[in-house]
Amino acid sequence: MSSRVVPKGKVFKNFFNREILVGSTTAQGLGRNSRLSIPRILLKGKCVIRHLITTLMLIGIPLAAPAAVVDLEITGSWQASDYDVTSAGPDSPLGIPEENDDKVFGTSPSAGSTTFTLQVETSSVVHFATGEFGVTHDWFGYDLVSLPGGHSFGSATWDTADILTGLVGPNGSTAALWTDTDLTLADPTRLSFRMFGDWEGSNADLFIGSRTATTIGDQFLMWEYFGGEEIRSSSYSASVGAVPLPASSLLLLSGLFAVSRLRKRSL
Repeated sequence: MSSRVVPKGKVFKNFFNREILVGSTTAQGLGRNSRLSIPRILLKGKCVIRHLITTLMLIGIPLAAPAAVVDLEITGSWQASDYDVTSAGPDSPLGIPEENDDKVFGTSPSAGSTTFTLQVETSSVVHFATGEFGVTHDWFGYDLVSLPGGHSFGSATWDTADILTGLVGPNGSTAALWTDTDLTLADPTRLSFRMFGDWEGSNADLFIGSRTATTIGDQFLMWEYFGGEEIRSSSYSASVGAVPLPASSLLLLSGLFAVSRLRKRSL
């Protein structure tokens, strides 16, 4: 096959409209001693990229996090007046000052908020539609819920092992998390969730959304013991976010992008 002759030092535009300074006597040469044609180099670059993508698949590292898992960020907020520190102490005191110090987990009455993120597996969910068993809104129950990284407020801490998994919902069914919305579709406006964590006293109780047999409430509560020093409000919110890619996948994808950029520069 004959090739079009281009004088040395001239600029040749390939079909990507990128200019190439020709160092050989033909449009096929990219350097004085090069024998690779432009189409062959393009093909070689595509093969490298295709090889990297295939490698990602073969070693089992996903290009995206599983769609069934979502992050649920929950924020409870309150005013100073939402603190109740009038209790005289628990029924079975441990005899430590923190049980009756007019503080909640070491924090004095003031406006504030606390935020934590749950990771929720949504592929297995129990659903009760509005009207079913008398419920006043949709109910969605999730069993597989974790608290990556844990959470702390004042002197209290919580982790995945502290999540209560038997919250009773409609028709006697149980779940670790109840919401009024399918988490794969939208943010919930009501949810019910509870953890018994640790602090200097007894269980650190963090409780969102008290329930009846038909309705999830709007209550947010953190208390040191039943009927004791507490923060109690009617203000919480939640938003669903995508679970980030594993670091290994991000690293390989970055490498893939870099190779692609280098191949383009070589053209």
